Amino acid sequence: MSQLRIGFVGLGNICKERHIPGLKKLSNVQITGVVNRTKQSSEKIAIEYKIPRVYTSWEELVNDSNIDIVWIGTWPYMHAPVSISALKTGKHVFCQARMSMNLLEAEIMYETVCRTGKVAGLCPVPFGMAFDKTIARMRREGTIGEIYYIKVTSLNDFNLDPNKPVHWRKDHRLSGQNVLTLGMYIELIHRWFGWTKSVWGSYQIFTPTRKTLDGEIIEIQIPDQVQVQLELVCGAVVQMNISGMSNYLRESVEIHAEKKTLYYDVIEDKLYELKKNGEREPIIPQKEDFYDIKNWSVEKDYIEAVSSGKEYHPNFEDGLKYMQVLDAIYKSAHSNQKILIC
Repeated sequence: MSQLRIGFVGLGNICKERHIPGLKKLSNVQITGVVNRTKQSSEKIAIEYKIPRVYTSWEELVNDSNIDIVWIGTWPYMHAPVSISALKTGKHVFCQARMSMNLLEAEIMYETVCRTGKVAGLCPVPFGMAFDKTIARMRREGTIGEIYYIKVTSLNDFNLDPNKPVHWRKDHRLSGQNVLTLGMYIELIHRWFGWTKSVWGSYQIFTPTRKTLDGEIIEIQIPDQVQVQLELVCGAVVQMNISGMSNYLRESVEIHAEKKTLYYDVIEDKLYELKKNGEREPIIPQKEDFYDIKNWSVEKDYIEAVSSGKEYHPNFEDGLKYMQVLDAIYKSAHSNQKILIC
């Protein structure tokens, strides 16, 4: 196949730090166009990364027949319109996480992929990627046995200061229903243990209004913290406590199984076996399972999916699954009932 021509819609920090370096390692791609929110930003990025064309709008980029792949690095509010339009014009799509603003958008995005047959990938959450193959091997070989209970704890001070100007992640107009690290952990749980079949959830908003950087006062609709219980298809129960109201920082996943208890320290990016005496014994991936997260192969894997049909994950079906869970959490919190997904 000839070189694949990539156009960026929203080339911000994550694209600069992760995607551009990964793409520049590949010989069969060209970064040929970019459009950011402002003309000034677009032109600055184009000069910095030697991108030959600056577009005046995302619609212009999407409709350019000289673009093969639309790479979307915007905030979630643009993910659905850009993805859907790009797919309809025959482009492949790579989209930043989180997938969309809400479940309805995710459903339309997935339906469009199914109709067009194009490759639509999402940027994976880096949590746990270094141990994906290790967990899969331990489950496949029966090393840990049946999984009973999983506990996810995500604590930070992101929402603690009521006087801090609202961040875009806290603005429902830009981020939709996405909450803190919740979607990231749903993706991790699905990757390691399979789909969710039912959801119970509750949440709290402690600061009902906040000011934007421009001084506008907006209603806050995205929770400050969330409590979730998931039942997985595999039979395990997952309890998730996600809070931006803590002075204590913690990101961890406990896996309580028939033969072992595992502890994944997300901040350290290390996996341990928890012994009965409380000691942590590090689990070192086997050579064939090792994955260097600092030099991840996300861009290479996605481009191979486009050029040779190799399977890529997370795709839009994976994204739809975690958006279903997110939507069910909101519905459960409002109805105070368990919500069945599958």
